[in-house]
Parts: sequence; C-alpha cells; structure tokens
Amino acid sequence: MAKEGENYVKLEVGKPVVLRFDKFSWLSHPIVDPDLGFSKTVRALVFHVVEQDGRPADTIFSLISTKAQKEIEPYLLAEKFRRYKFTWLKEAPGYVAPRLVNVSPL
Repeated sequence: MAKEGENYVKLEVGKPVVLRFDKFSWLSHPIVDPDLGFSKTVRALVFHVVEQDGRPADTIFSLISTKAQKEIEPYLLAEKFRRYKFTWLKEAPGYVAPRLVNVSPL
C-alpha cells in the first residue's frame, strides 16, 4: 500500500494485494546488495497501477526479482496484462521476492 508521500506500491508481509496495470517499462535501477553491501544495477520491470484492491490508483509497482518478472512475462506480450488483475503476495520480511498468486480476467 502506498503511504502518504510515496508513489509506489509497498507490499506488506502476508497481505495479498490485487493490482491492475495500464502500461509498463523496463528501467535500470541501482540497488545495494543487503548481504554484501556492494552497489549494482538491476533491470526493473515497472508498471503503472490504475487499480489497487478494487480502488482507483495512480502509482507504480516495480519488480526487480527475475523470478517475479518471469511469472508475469507472458502477460507482457501484446499487452495482455491490461485484461487482467494480478494478486501479489510477499511471504517473508526482508529482501524476499513477491509471488504472483492469482491472475483474474477483467
């Protein structure tokens, strides 16, 4: 859930979030490795969110996990993602990739 002053979806552990997107982009995103402390650049898949948990939204959702990116990748072709709602779940605290737990047609 995006907090006041934030413009992105931040997943809470154990709380599924249903999102609907209208566009996406691939961006380079600098991060710091939490275990080793070195900086690196990763490829982020960034979506514009138009609906979150059934309410209108104007925010972003970013995936840096290649595993999570591969789960949604089939929906990027021909912009199929526009015709679905995606339920994401963060299962553990820390730097754990979210899981795509459900895909529902509109």
